Amino acid sequence: MKTTILLAAILLLTAVTFAEDSDSLLTIDYYVRVKSTVPSIAEQTAQIYVRERTKAATALRNSNLSGRVVLFVHGAGTPAEVAFDVPYEDYSWMAYLAKAGFDVFSMDTTGYGRSTRPPAMNDPCNLSQEQQKTFIPGFLPGLCPPVYTRNVTTIASDWNDIDAVVDYIRAARHVDRVSMVAWSLGGPRAGGYAARHAEKVQKLVLLAPAYGRIGNTEAPATVPAEGVADEHSVAR
Repeated sequence: MKTTILLAAILLLTAVTFAEDSDSLLTIDYYVRVKSTVPSIAEQTAQIYVRERTKAATALRNSNLSGRVVLFVHGAGTPAEVAFDVPYEDYSWMAYLAKAGFDVFSMDTTGYGRSTRPPAMNDPCNLSQEQQKTFIPGFLPGLCPPVYTRNVTTIASDWNDIDAVVDYIRAARHVDRVSMVAWSLGGPRAGGYAARHAEKVQKLVLLAPAYGRIGNTEAPATVPAEGVADEHSVAR
């Protein structure tokens, strides 16, 4: 009788412990490899940083996650972790959705956060002259001409990064489609991607999406020639 009671107590304690563990949020970091289409490192292999927030129980429910997998896409100013997973009170949008039973991911496009940083971004001479002045004389002796004069990344290369991450998530979580949440410049990143790959996108939420009112809707036939500097070409 005592043995039966003891066994029942152990099983009950184990069940309670498992329930508590299954409700705890996990933070899992990945790197997804992609054949880059970024102009400054085209054809090279880049690494895209991905963060996942989810309950332990949700992560174990791989076969039943249809409609409950979300990817966050950042804007121009901050990487995704800073924008969507702030570890302060209830500021983490990722944690909020994870607690609601979603499997939540975020990613940094090339040149942001922990993703591959093209070498051109590390040369202060590629900054605009106004930006260079902030480094004089402590870091630069004076103004210098740009070494790389074209955009380091493009919206199309961002779509390529997103596609690699979406395919990774779809395979890892056994889902056909992923919902996307994007902020600011993440709007054209996620929105443009969804327009091109509707078969991979479940739902799309755009928060204050950025757009150019006077910009052309079509890409130029040719990229700017080398030597034609754009003061915003490298600045992020």
